[in-house]
Amino acid sequence: MKKIFLLALILSAPLVQALEIVTVDMNKVFENYYRTLIENKKLAKEKDITQSRLKEMQAQVYKLQTDYQTLMRESMNPALSEGAQTQKKQDAEAKATEGQSTIKNLKFFQQNLQKEAVAKRRSITEELTKDIKKVITKYANDNAIDLVIDSSGKSVNGINLIIHSNPSLAITEKILATVNKGHEDFVKKIQDDKKSETKK
Repeated sequence: MKKIFLLALILSAPLVQALEIVTVDMNKVFENYYRTLIENKKLAKEKDITQSRLKEMQAQVYKLQTDYQTLMRESMNPALSEGAQTQKKQDAEAKATEGQSTIKNLKFFQQNLQKEAVAKRRSITEELTKDIKKVITKYANDNAIDLVIDSSGKSVNGINLIIHSNPSLAITEKILATVNKGHEDFVKKIQDDKKSETKK
């Protein structure tokens, strides 16, 4: 509520008459920034690799568990000699120990994977957001803009901070055109690919 009150205060007369105000949808700019699209592709590829590794480790755990159960059954086979039964039991215990170690490694891998993914995503977001803010700041300085408001911003309750604004105030498309200058074909291809995948 404090944010909404502050925003209302900023936009209230007579201040609004003295300020040049524009809005920009930071979410839209960020999601369609060519560098964001590149990083998303990299992250998706890394995720596929780690998921493949994860499946391999899970398969290894399953095999060890299966081997353990098989050996334990064989260790109780009356057709085997006592020495053979003992050996089967020892082999089963070895598989159990190896399985416990593998499960521990798997859990550690999953926990680290999640932490690393969150940290990497945060770092990328901060870096790319800085790039976009530089472009917005330059636009504001070049066009004598006093205040740039993020139209995608939400309150702590998830409510849009801006309930209504004149579409003529929006500079989202202008900022997108600037940050993606020279990369339009790449951005279009990625967007077209996404549309195609959505239709499937």
